[in-house]
Amino acid sequence: MNQPIHIDENVAHQNLHLISSGEKNYFDKLKVKHLSKKLLIITKGDDHNIVNNSDSPDPNSIQQISIAFSKTYHCQTGILTPFDLFEHALYIIVHLSNEDDKTVLKACANLPILKKTVSQRHKGCRLEATLGIGYKKSREWLTRMNISLPKSLMEFQEKKNSIGKIMPHTGGDILVHIRSNRKDLCFELGRQFCQSIPVRNIAKLDDTFGYAYMSSKTNGLSQDFTGFEDGNENPKVDEQRAKAALIGEEDDEPIHVGGSFALTQKWKHNLTAWNELSDEEQANVIGRTKGEDSEKIRPKIPISHVSRTDLKENGVDIKVVRQSLPYGDMKEHGLFFISYASNPHKHEKQLDSMLGINDGIYDRIMDFSTPLTGNYCVLKPNELKDLDEEQLDVFNDEIVNDLQEKGIAVPSTTRIHNRLYYLNYFNVRVFFVLYSSSGFTLRRV
Repeated sequence: MNQPIHIDENVAHQNLHLISSGEKNYFDKLKVKHLSKKLLIITKGDDHNIVNNSDSPDPNSIQQISIAFSKTYHCQTGILTPFDLFEHALYIIVHLSNEDDKTVLKACANLPILKKTVSQRHKGCRLEATLGIGYKKSREWLTRMNISLPKSLMEFQEKKNSIGKIMPHTGGDILVHIRSNRKDLCFELGRQFCQSIPVRNIAKLDDTFGYAYMSSKTNGLSQDFTGFEDGNENPKVDEQRAKAALIGEEDDEPIHVGGSFALTQKWKHNLTAWNELSDEEQANVIGRTKGEDSEKIRPKIPISHVSRTDLKENGVDIKVVRQSLPYGDMKEHGLFFISYASNPHKHEKQLDSMLGINDGIYDRIMDFSTPLTGNYCVLKPNELKDLDEEQLDVFNDEIVNDLQEKGIAVPSTTRIHNRLYYLNYFNVRVFFVLYSSSGFTLRRV
């Protein structure tokens, strides 16, 4: 068995020192907090081992890293986790009917349990599942539960430029993004989730399998079918990835902190036309050279993909976290693009730039690839923020007493599970909790 490569403890402490100095944002502070507790330090003997030059990356290590990300930044697993060299993915988009949706809400709340059950049956394998809710259902469900809407919530709108290039809005109420080192586990978890929703509640269901293609052991990236690596521009440092992808403390109310906004687009490639170009012509379209040592072409070519998407706003780089993978067979193939951002405004800027909405210069990649779908989804945070046992005990007693006063039969010995926040976001309990520096707030649904 290949042995994982461990990062030296001195490197971890240097990282901690760098983050500790100077001005820190919300995610910097979280990283410092967890590094100081050695919850995320990657050293010999710890559970979180990064394997970066093995022919067979340890799925357990990747799974542990994902869990560490989730615990540190209060986000769903799978948003921040780096690519697996042999990654598979399943992207499910469910369009709901107008039938009563109580069972749908329960299915959403039950997804982590399904994932855990499948994982326990196949120990040693990696399995992650991220769940997002479309614009209309986010408004409907959160309003019904008397939860404030995310401040940056917006609906994807069809985009069209002056020469007829279109990015369609195809909608979708539920997004499930499953990641694993095994395709069969993606299928099994996806099957169980979809079958937990009654047929009458599903108006339409789209599912697409993605897979790593010509992965690089040097930089850990998968290629698109165009022959260029995808995800080069993802932030490399943990807290920068979190800042790019997750809603921060300064961005919204506590109940949404750690959440995210996802953009999904299924792009269909015309590889016949693409492969008629020379390597130099292809590089000019993308804006990068080919190969594991890929570099940006300077000066930027205005029509290149890099030029149209590598943007700044007020002098600051617009960063998102891409988790896209190629999909398809011999007849139809392309890239299933999925990107996580702290604010959908980032996606809007990049998409408008690709179409040349403001300057009339469009992304040349759109001559060789066509978006078939388009939608935004909101992803809730992971769970209650870091509570120590004493806080949890006090909170537990208050909840039990409050329920008993309302006439709900709850034994005094009841222990409220610390994933209450996760479940209550989908209205499967009679209360939910906001947690901030000022303490707990109990609100009725």
